[in-house]
Amino acid sequence: MGCNFKCGFCQNWQISQMTKRDGSSLGGREFPPEAVVRQARQSGCRSIAYTYTEPTIFFEYAYDTAVLARKAGLSNVFVTNGYMTREALETIRPYLDAANVDLKSFRDEYYRKLCKARLQPVLETIKTMKEMGIWVEVTTLVVPEENDSVKELREIAAFLAGIGKDIPWHISRFFPSYQMADGGPTPVVKLKEAERIGRELGLEHIHLGNV
Repeated sequence: MGCNFKCGFCQNWQISQMTKRDGSSLGGREFPPEAVVRQARQSGCRSIAYTYTEPTIFFEYAYDTAVLARKAGLSNVFVTNGYMTREALETIRPYLDAANVDLKSFRDEYYRKLCKARLQPVLETIKTMKEMGIWVEVTTLVVPEENDSVKELREIAAFLAGIGKDIPWHISRFFPSYQMADGGPTPVVKLKEAERIGRELGLEHIHLGNV
């Protein structure tokens, strides 16, 4: 449980925003790394994804699991907000095959206001992962009237294209949730506009999500 962000629109807030103080109400059970890998193999999985809460929060657990998974011939995938140090990336690099990084906005004020974080470390993580040879995909949740301007969508697409036009960009539809339950979902036409912008800038793999 837990996260290093405090996003007001979090879709998994019931676990990501739970604190150690009230964690007993969540339940749960012991599931050591050896058991994770064993169950993955028994289920015929080819990879293990570390997700739903931020893997940086349970980094030691993810690391121990990833080491065993690699020995068992399984791939490892982080689904992450990208808010981690280069040291953390260098530590996990020998065992991390791929990552899907949330790039929530291209404005620092958006990160500070809605996520209680900063933009630059996320940009550095995306660039560093690409440099390290980790397969990187990026997801942007398009929130109406927050990060859906043509200017900002173009800045995100240009940033990704500048790193690698083969980076898949997942453009995801927002639905009201948690502290941002008012208003409506993202108009699909806005997602298609973002897709058009991405293609204009040369991105080769664009996927619309939550539609």
